[in-house]
Amino acid sequence: MGVLLFLVSLLVVVAGGGRHAALAIGVEGTMVPSYASTSELNAYWQSVFPNRAMPSAILDHCSAPSGSERKVKESEHYWSVYSDQLTKRDAKIYHNWAHRIASEKLLYPESVFTAGSKINLYIDRAAALHSAWLHHDTANSVPMSTKNFTEIVMTFAPVSLAMARDIWSTLSSCEHPREVAGEQKACAMSVQSMHGFAASALGTSELRAFSTSLDVPEEGIGSPSNMYRVAAVRAVTAKAAANTVTCHSMSFPAALFYCHAVNPTRIYEVTLQREKEDSDVTVSKTPAVVRALAVCHVNTSAFDPTLMYWVKLGRKPGEASVCHFLTRGDVLWAPASVA
Repeated sequence: MGVLLFLVSLLVVVAGGGRHAALAIGVEGTMVPSYASTSELNAYWQSVFPNRAMPSAILDHCSAPSGSERKVKESEHYWSVYSDQLTKRDAKIYHNWAHRIASEKLLYPESVFTAGSKINLYIDRAAALHSAWLHHDTANSVPMSTKNFTEIVMTFAPVSLAMARDIWSTLSSCEHPREVAGEQKACAMSVQSMHGFAASALGTSELRAFSTSLDVPEEGIGSPSNMYRVAAVRAVTAKAAANTVTCHSMSFPAALFYCHAVNPTRIYEVTLQREKEDSDVTVSKTPAVVRALAVCHVNTSAFDPTLMYWVKLGRKPGEASVCHFLTRGDVLWAPASVA
């Protein structure tokens, strides 16, 4: 740990299906990640979705810095340290705490998605928009397990203390997800894997992919003073309830999405206008108008009954839907027949 890896100039090129994946091998056998180019990703997307644009949440990772560029960008925000300064116990505690805090304030009852309603708007930050897509073959070779925490940290070294914590948190979420009955889930590290899981979970290759509007800040919206009025609500799916897949961007040195299907759902595009509060200087830093996707889970009978959401609502799991906004970095997949 913390030892600089001197790379040998061994380049293994694997050809297949007209695509090439490059892997560099370190002296200690550690893989050096190989990133996919924007042209490669565009070619794949057009091959499966002709004449349809990629969602912004996927495109954000196409233009993301990789390699040394990524490390420089990360060091601008975090104190850069070697990974052996983070114990696995500390990372695990951080993961559990962060998960609980996030779940308590990001949930809404479906009744708020009515024109004229006022809400305190919380949209989580988009995780790791500056992490780049790996080649599909490279992504498949990453050992996504907390047992391989040290190996993964060394693969992307040097990483900051914050990123090391996030790596553990993401691995833990992928390895031991807090699932509900009937939930389908997978962690995807390539566009091909994300598309493949969505097609499998929804039982069709005829899909549409969506992401929240770019007017939602990358850092999200989260403050008790962020009072917004619902200006308009548009149903994204045609049916009263439909099966969908949501892929959440996760904080990781390479692009990684936690995809899951908790169905049935109702999907809305919600336009919100900020309420004027001249006395609060922080308000001016939030967007005046926000257009965001919201996912409402209709069957909540298997949801965690200890969430404060139920106490505030005065309901029990199964008695009301649970809704949340998608971040700037999330992708929603729906069958073309209902989108």
